[in-house]
Amino acid sequence: MGGCLVSKIFKTKIARILAAVAVAVVLYAVAGFVIAPKIVRSALLEDIPKTLGVRAGVGDIHINPFLLQVEVKDFALSDTGGEKALGFERLFVDFEISSLWKRAYSFANIEITAPYVNARVARDGTLNLLKLRPKSKPLQTREQQGTLPPVTVDSFKITRGSADYVDHSRPSEFAAHLEPIDFELRKFTTGEEGGLFTLKGSSKLGERVEWHGHLSVQPIESDGEVRFEGLQARTIWRYLEDRLNFVIASGSIDVDARYQFSLKDNVDLKVEVSKAAMTDLAVRPSDSQTDWIGIPAMTVSGASLDLAQRQTRVDSVSVTGMKVAAWLEPDGSVNLLKLAAAAPHAPNVPAASSVPPDGRAPAASRPAPPASPPWQFELRQFDLREARISAEDRSVRPAVKVELAPLSLQIRGASLDLTKPLTIALDTHLNGTGSLGASGEVTPQPVAASLNLKLAAIDLGAFQPYIAQHAALTLQSGLLGGEARLRYGASKSKPALEFAGNIRVDKLHTVDNNLHDDFINWERLDVLGLNYRQAPDRLDIAEIVASKPYARVIIESDSTLNVKRVLAGPGGAAVAPAAPAPRADKVVAKKTTATKAAAVKPAEVRATAPPTTSVSIKKITVQGGLANFTDLSVTPNFSAGIQNLQGTVLGLSSTPDSRAKVDLHGEVDAFSPVTVKGEINVLSAVLYTDVAMSFRNMDLSIFNPYSGRFAGYNITKGKLSTEMHYKVDGRKLDAQHHIVIDQLEFGAKTESKDAVSLPIKLAVALLKDRNGVIDLDLPVGGSLDDPSFRLAPIIWKVFVNILEKAVTAPFALLGKLFGGGPELQFIDFRPGSGVLEAAAADKIKAVAKAMKERPQLKIELPIAAVPDIDRPALAAAKFATQLSEVQALKAGRKGAAPGAVPPAFEQLSPDAKLDLLTGFYAREVGAQPKYPETVTSLKQPADVVSAKIDFLSAGIRGHMTVGDAELKTLGEQRATAMQEALLADPQIDPERVFLVANDKAAGKDGLVRLELSLK
Repeated sequence: MGGCLVSKIFKTKIARILAAVAVAVVLYAVAGFVIAPKIVRSALLEDIPKTLGVRAGVGDIHINPFLLQVEVKDFALSDTGGEKALGFERLFVDFEISSLWKRAYSFANIEITAPYVNARVARDGTLNLLKLRPKSKPLQTREQQGTLPPVTVDSFKITRGSADYVDHSRPSEFAAHLEPIDFELRKFTTGEEGGLFTLKGSSKLGERVEWHGHLSVQPIESDGEVRFEGLQARTIWRYLEDRLNFVIASGSIDVDARYQFSLKDNVDLKVEVSKAAMTDLAVRPSDSQTDWIGIPAMTVSGASLDLAQRQTRVDSVSVTGMKVAAWLEPDGSVNLLKLAAAAPHAPNVPAASSVPPDGRAPAASRPAPPASPPWQFELRQFDLREARISAEDRSVRPAVKVELAPLSLQIRGASLDLTKPLTIALDTHLNGTGSLGASGEVTPQPVAASLNLKLAAIDLGAFQPYIAQHAALTLQSGLLGGEARLRYGASKSKPALEFAGNIRVDKLHTVDNNLHDDFINWERLDVLGLNYRQAPDRLDIAEIVASKPYARVIIESDSTLNVKRVLAGPGGAAVAPAAPAPRADKVVAKKTTATKAAAVKPAEVRATAPPTTSVSIKKITVQGGLANFTDLSVTPNFSAGIQNLQGTVLGLSSTPDSRAKVDLHGEVDAFSPVTVKGEINVLSAVLYTDVAMSFRNMDLSIFNPYSGRFAGYNITKGKLSTEMHYKVDGRKLDAQHHIVIDQLEFGAKTESKDAVSLPIKLAVALLKDRNGVIDLDLPVGGSLDDPSFRLAPIIWKVFVNILEKAVTAPFALLGKLFGGGPELQFIDFRPGSGVLEAAAADKIKAVAKAMKERPQLKIELPIAAVPDIDRPALAAAKFATQLSEVQALKAGRKGAAPGAVPPAFEQLSPDAKLDLLTGFYAREVGAQPKYPETVTSLKQPADVVSAKIDFLSAGIRGHMTVGDAELKTLGEQRATAMQEALLADPQIDPERVFLVANDKAAGKDGLVRLELSLK
């Protein structure tokens, strides 16, 4: 009965329906749980290789047809070599039945666990993932593709994902691994609403990326936030290292950004970076272990990108603690530029195929897109703080090293519009001491600048290697400071370059490298009101103030000047010694009180190019100056110093008719005043000088090196005062030298080969007055264009001419000064006489006056006679004397009254004369006369008497002799007569008058001329 009941139940309609449903459920379950996984497995393992050309592998596949859930495990796609390209550990899909009435594919949950991607670039540059593309099919347009079916996903998650990238196409293999990767998409729909997503990933190096936002695919749009934390700059470098010539040793990058992306008709991307930071960046060249660039911290804030508008804006870039090592190589290259050069073995990019892999026509066959507007870029603020730049110039030896630290730089308003000015502010220290500041505006194109500069205590010693290239001196110290304004940029109304301000150099100290002694120093030099303008070129200076300047000028042992040698540079040829003074035939004399001036025949004036820069210096002030002059060409060396030099130069200018007023004064060795006054123009092409210089009370003993060398005697005493007046007009020199030497006295004689061959002491005695003063005028003239014209040798030549004339014609000099004529040294006597005539007595008086005014002179009076003239005269005088004695004796015998004067012999009658001479002859000859026939044969008695008188007179005279003793006595009489006349003036010391037996006597116009000598 029970069986029947069952049978009846199955036979009913309800039963049959239930049975059908049960069977359907069973079949559905069998199909879902059993058959469907097999079909899916078969499709994966068979269809994928056919479609993609790769092998597929899959683990367990579970399908729950009732819950509409699918689970796939251990899926992988491998290339023909068996290397896995991509896959996952588990895929879970939870499809919702509500899709039936929602008319959309609805998924409650989609989960992918441990997906992985192994991207490999082969040596030929092909990417393994590209092999996963389906076999090529004609591309469809958007219209052909249609719209996506409606899809909703409540949750789509990727957990524990990983990605590997290996590039074998590079010379050095690059590999990167990112794990874990987590992604979540919530409430996603293929409609305009899209959905929210989150993507997180990290690497073994601690690099993290987090991306969350909104995503829609119809249309394709997305917006959200992206954050990178700890992104290693070295990772980026490792991928590019074969194309780069530098190494990024370290560096970490953090980025926080928001974006908006849309792909409708055109790509639209907007990005706003709220903050981007980079820390500990270190860059070095590929062949070095030393960092060239280091950036401890860099922050970018307020950056934005608008792709559609082609605009980029950055509010602020801040760099803190940057370190840079830069240098200039000997070949002129800059080391930092090597970082931008291509790597020595950079791979060549393969030529692109004429047909792109996507099958589209080459770009050349497609119509060119419309021209896009230029990109706009704006950097509102750039700040560099606490930077350290170590710069070297290795093109010089030793290298110049400058360290700028701490350095700060601010730039405002940078953009791609190069015509807009930038506002900059720079502040730094140099080598730890000095500081440099600059602020203002700079325009990149066309180049223009308007800057305020401020310098303080910049040590110039750091730039010594540059100086050493051009001068043989060492700059041991010097601090540069000042404030100035620099403007550059050509315009119609303003010059191209203008520099204005105040510059100073403190504590300058330079040393002559050859002598290892000070060269040029000063306590402080101020250049006030400096204004340089270019186009047209002009330099204006309000005032130059030199405080305690010092200069050492040296004539070296080879007669060269140290200034020229120093400025000739290291190894430079020394300047040739001074040319000799012009020959005597080129020295033209002109009358003065003491001598004639030297003048050089002017040479043709050389054309001089006008100066290219107009120069004006309103005032130069010297305070406490000191100069040291040393002459090493004489032995012992000469040295003198000018101390406490003070004064001004007013109105220096390159204008040809300008005249600067000079007023300087100082001291030579503390007790000898020096003054320089006058007018000059040394900046014009046409030189002008009208300057008077005065030196007072200079101790002559300091000139012993020169006196010993050129005069042959050392100076034991004396003072020098001189007034010099130099006038240069039209390159013609007129120089006047008034020299006063007081109480000059010479000491020991020197053995100098350069001494003048003159009796120098006599010359000095001749030039000294009764007060011991020598007063000389030395005028010199000539042309500065004459290559043989040198002032000092000409002055010396004039001075030597004075001495030469003084010692070669001393009496001419005395005669000119004190009267007596040019032949003052000659005293004339009548033959046989020792009596001074009136003219001779006048000359002696003039000599006495000269000796009185020249108290150092000593005179020699000659004891001399001229035998040929004086002997006959003495014989005649002797004949007359004895004849008078004979006549007086005879008159006495005849009884003449005592005291009666007999008549003169000439008054006697011929017979009386004959009688007197006959007795005189007998006494002298000792025999009676024997007359020759020429006498006795005469016819007339008167003629006979006359002939006998002549015969007797000649015989007596011939028998009389005048000996040397009588001539000597005559000479002594003459010397004594001159001596007595000289010493008649009691102011003349007898010790200065010497009677000297010499031969300084000669006949002159029937008289005997004696020549005086001075010592």
